[in-house]
Amino acid sequence: MPGIGDYNLSINLGQTADAPPLPETLDVALKEWAVAVRALREGRQVMLLRKGGILDAGGQFEVEARDVLLFPTYLHEDEQLGSLQPCYGAWVAEEGSRRAAGAAIRIDAWARITDVVSVSHPEELYRLSSQHIYSDKFLKYRIENEPQKPLYAVFLRTYALPRSVVVGMEPNYYGCKSWITLESVLDTAGSVPCMGDHAYEARVRVTADRLSHGSRVA
Repeated sequence: MPGIGDYNLSINLGQTADAPPLPETLDVALKEWAVAVRALREGRQVMLLRKGGILDAGGQFEVEARDVLLFPTYLHEDEQLGSLQPCYGAWVAEEGSRRAAGAAIRIDAWARITDVVSVSHPEELYRLSSQHIYSDKFLKYRIENEPQKPLYAVFLRTYALPRSVVVGMEPNYYGCKSWITLESVLDTAGSVPCMGDHAYEARVRVTADRLSHGSRVA
């Protein structure tokens, strides 16, 4: 199980010739707010901000897999009102209307984690509003909540599955944790990148440099 320190800032980590081939199946999933998963799918952002889920090891986020299914969550929606920039305000309701019926989740995409950056200059997040969907209110909370924990920007190259897959909720899928292993393996062969190589690399390079001023994850 790799930790944060096993992922150095390398712009071509996910694209170089010696990078592992794209997976044909996956069962490890990263849980994330449904609107953020949509933002990754649509290329509105290429990063997630993490400190850790309550049930993560030591309460701190760690990278448990490089290739992950994106598992949308809908918890605390009322608490997160105002967490999006106004132009994305309708997304909460729109994603709620796409939600699978009953105790099930629709999975539309997977992602390869290419870079992890320790955010040493969090004030830059407020100046990078074109690179993410979050409001200043959300950023302030994410930066200031649990200040003893480091804040990480996790960069993901996202791929759309050839078809959406609906999976039933199992008991071990619930809770405030980042990572789950699905009961069944999902087919990812034929997935399509949501953003071109050069566009993704440029977005990571510019954003990561601003957040870390070029420093690597220790």
